[in-house]
Amino acid sequence: MLGPVSFVFAASVAIMTIITIRGIAMNQQKALEFHGNAAGYFIVTLVNLVMTYIPFFGWAFAFNFSAKWIADNAMVNGKKVSYTATYGESLKFVSINALILIITFGIYIFWFAPKMYRYVADHTQYLDEAGVAAAPVAPDVAQAPEAPQAPAEPAAPADTTAEPAEPAKPEAPTTPAVS
Repeated sequence: MLGPVSFVFAASVAIMTIITIRGIAMNQQKALEFHGNAAGYFIVTLVNLVMTYIPFFGWAFAFNFSAKWIADNAMVNGKKVSYTATYGESLKFVSINALILIITFGIYIFWFAPKMYRYVADHTQYLDEAGVAAAPVAPDVAQAPEAPQAPAEPAAPADTTAEPAEPAKPEAPTTPAVS
């Protein structure tokens, strides 16, 4: 039983780490704020405890439920954060990786942990003031001038010094000899 519970705990740690890293990258004083409370965490823990007894389906639900609760209670640089993975995406992710963990007797954990961090990071986004996903801001990069095109090769001039070829003379049809 300890395996699925630690799996969900690891997912929670991954989410908080990703949010923290994104906040630190913004170079602000108080990058990460968390507004969760004991009652909310108690509910999450209770739900996760029950759901981890259901292989794969429950694990995916617990993974999503924890990630969503953490993201809903976190703010980075004053902006809300949202966890966007669907249950189906998480079920596929959890099922495939849990099977690999079982087959490899847990050795896969060294590959799975970074993969889980990447999964959470890919499914976490900032929200604007209206609660809508904020579009990524493109960096201010000056448009590079278009590279000059190579001049087209001139067509080869026709050779006017050579004598024109004589047309071939048609051969006379031959008639078979009658004997």
